[in-house]
Amino acid sequence: MPSLVAFSRQWNIGSDDFVFPEITEALVRISWVAFGVSVFVFHFPLACSTHNLTLQFLGLLVINVITIFLAILTAVISGRGTIMDSQPRKLVPTLLYIRLPIFILEIALTVLATIHAFRSTGGEGCDFATIARVTIILEWILIITAFVGLIIVFHLTDNEVDDGATIAQRSWSRRMRIFKIGQDHSMRAALDDLAILISSFFVNSDLVPSDVLAGLLLAYHSPNNQYPPVKEKVHASRPEWMNLKDAEYYLHHATCVYGWPTYMLYNCGIKPVFRLFRKLQCCGRMRCAQGQSMVVEDNCCYCNTAAVILANESRNIDLQFMSFRNRLYEVPFAVIADHDKKSIVITIRGSCSLIDLVTDLSLEDELMTVDVDQDATLSQDEAIDKRGDVRVHRGMLRSARYVFDSLNKNKVLDDMFISNPSYQLVVCGHSLGAGVGSLLTMLLKQEHPSVICYSFAPPGCVISEFGQDEMEKYVMSVVSGDDIVSRMSFQSLHRLRERVFQELMNCKRPKHEILIRGVYQLFFKYPWQNDSLSGDPLASDNPAPESPDIESALLTNPNSYGTSGRVEGNSLRDLNHKERLQLYVPGRTLYLSTSNEATAEMWIDPKCLSDVKLSVSVLSDHLPAAVQKFLNGAATSTLEERIEEAIVTTQPV
Repeated sequence: MPSLVAFSRQWNIGSDDFVFPEITEALVRISWVAFGVSVFVFHFPLACSTHNLTLQFLGLLVINVITIFLAILTAVISGRGTIMDSQPRKLVPTLLYIRLPIFILEIALTVLATIHAFRSTGGEGCDFATIARVTIILEWILIITAFVGLIIVFHLTDNEVDDGATIAQRSWSRRMRIFKIGQDHSMRAALDDLAILISSFFVNSDLVPSDVLAGLLLAYHSPNNQYPPVKEKVHASRPEWMNLKDAEYYLHHATCVYGWPTYMLYNCGIKPVFRLFRKLQCCGRMRCAQGQSMVVEDNCCYCNTAAVILANESRNIDLQFMSFRNRLYEVPFAVIADHDKKSIVITIRGSCSLIDLVTDLSLEDELMTVDVDQDATLSQDEAIDKRGDVRVHRGMLRSARYVFDSLNKNKVLDDMFISNPSYQLVVCGHSLGAGVGSLLTMLLKQEHPSVICYSFAPPGCVISEFGQDEMEKYVMSVVSGDDIVSRMSFQSLHRLRERVFQELMNCKRPKHEILIRGVYQLFFKYPWQNDSLSGDPLASDNPAPESPDIESALLTNPNSYGTSGRVEGNSLRDLNHKERLQLYVPGRTLYLSTSNEATAEMWIDPKCLSDVKLSVSVLSDHLPAAVQKFLNGAATSTLEERIEEAIVTTQPV
């Protein structure tokens, strides 16, 4: 850091990012040279009639030896200094300038050698030409790999633009172009909005991806990590349906709607595949046990519907309506009549595609929230905004309205309540489906006041504080462990960004050492268990700048290697995330955690989840299998406690 400036271009790589690539290249080229030398030693090319090929082959050997020396030298220089101090690495661009003509000469010789190798037979008893072809093919692999790496790290600099925010937005918009291929206008607009959001985290800060990774490792291993304490929230009363047993039961419905990929993931083996194959009906219609189910936009073989049927074979259910339509703000969902629980279940699928990810990451305040008073259904609810304006995730509300309108258009609930008038209406979902389900519950409660919702691993940016009082009556959220999704909001991501910047400012280690030791420490404690990555032994004598000055310190330094001119502007400071409205996990939040191999449960205030907690399980704790494991552990612990209490109360005094 800052990003490399060479050949009048700025690159998505720093001068300290050449350590691992150059060492790898040196080892690969050493292997190539060893193979090439063995060709000369064992096949005597001078005795063959391939003199031009022999000279070109020798030239490639010499170029590779020179390149090996330059690669090792580049790796050594790239490993000097710290992340913030690029001065010891100022010779890196010079080495790249030296390597360019050598690389061009290598390509030219490879082209000539290829022509001669594939035209020449070498004569009778000469195998040199044949083996040389294999060697030249390996050389082309090296060259193509170099070109692919060049494309990855290339970054077009907008030198004519002075505003750092505009530069960042254009840069991320270009990176999103590949995802716009074949998409409609609304999806392209949503991707542009997403590019603006992501650029707000990097505007005016000259960070490359490896800097962000190193900063996250430093933040994870930092001894100064402080997270909001998990505090129990005392409720006057809790409805009977908010219990672990029912939550575990409906988690199955929330999981099975993911379709055949999830079914295969949890049912590995030949027999499950055979059973799924038998259920497929190419260009046909699937039928459930007691009538024809309505299926929308499943694939031609109805794979997803077949997986849902197989996942519920042991339960007494009827599939009434299934929609696998997955477009922007249109999420797949299913409506099931569960006769065991006497309930009508609306289960909504979580994130499982790029489109879902766009909906999830619409975190910009103007984009992600809408005033409840502007919603045709929520504006009729007098109880939801007693304390003030209620703001909700815009993408999730649009998805909830899509499900709501689809149910009304097809009169699904009306038909089901005619045949099952006494059944309970239940909404459930996981991840994105949990957020959409919670907002759908607020839409449905106008006509179905007894509706309830089980929200598993919901996003941490669904509804504002003023809407929680009403939502707590209808929604139960389950958050497990260090789930990053349930802690993710615009504010929490900006606070994480500031932590990363602060760690980068304080760190006095080279980047390659941070990456090696940081990844090692994710899984092992020895031999660095008492040596923090950002600890005192390598601390600077001068204190690091405080948080307000971090951003200015991360701007491009004109005195560092390369020159790109300092980018002036205060766009980053104008994006004050503290002024944005904070959104939270919906409803009453049940937090499940593991302590001493036992699962503990606690009803908490959603504000406890306002910061991202870095750990090795931030992603795994979000998966349905992890939520299932936590629920099983909590239910077992609760049962054991009840048994112990019963034994104590029955003992004679």
